Amino acid sequence: MNGNPRKAGTRSLTPRTAEAAGADGPSPWRRAKIGAIGFAIVLVVGILLMLTGGKKDKQSADEPAPKATGTSQAGGTGPGVKARSVQDGVPVGYPQTKDGAAAAAVNFQTARSSPTYFTDESLRHQVLKTVMTPAALPVQQQTDDQTAKGLMAALGVTAQTAPDMVLRAAPLGTSVSAFSSETATVKVWMTEVVGVPTDKSAMPVAATWSTYTLILQWQSGDWKVATISQANGPTPLVTGDSAPSATADMRLANKEFDAPRYAG
Repeated sequence: MNGNPRKAGTRSLTPRTAEAAGADGPSPWRRAKIGAIGFAIVLVVGILLMLTGGKKDKQSADEPAPKATGTSQAGGTGPGVKARSVQDGVPVGYPQTKDGAAAAAVNFQTARSSPTYFTDESLRHQVLKTVMTPAALPVQQQTDDQTAKGLMAALGVTAQTAPDMVLRAAPLGTSVSAFSSETATVKVWMTEVVGVPTDKSAMPVAATWSTYTLILQWQSGDWKVATISQANGPTPLVTGDSAPSATADMRLANKEFDAPRYAG
């Protein structure tokens, strides 16, 4: 049995210090390992960016432009804002306010960030039908279907091994950069943890940080998503003395801790 916990568990996202690596620098094995981890993280980020087709923030010509009102920090779902009901597992029914738009954006993106969203096509289509505008639904559904297939292939996940997959997302904050009574532009800063906690995993469990920009429209008495775009989010430094959890511990945590279905 190998006594080094870094070799046995989920990979670390930060290299060791120079003292730990030795005066002569990292060994060829260490350099190869860092390269493999880096490739896995880049692959994860690339796949997550595919979720929106790598779009930049933009609006189509037929969408009303929201009125700029300056940046307003909603701090998650907005003070005291909750949805009125849950439809197909997604909270719906928000007030026609900035905080209501922020709450909708957080919960809609959270609904698109669960393992079953990627493994269950019928659930994915239900979620999208619930959160998207009718005009935006066909393109987003096609994009997310293609992304789900790509993610499963990259992770080496099959229908039988899908329960082993880790995919968690948590909102860290929101910013309403533009708002009117009919449209709103909301940025959601999120962290995602994705991978497969097995010793022979094609992709170790790794964390990424993203910023999603959702343009919402007020339709049929609720906020609906017109466009979604994604970029790399503010990314914190992982402390050098943080060791990744062992594979077995990560697998146990994934089973023990239920992911919140939505925020607020």
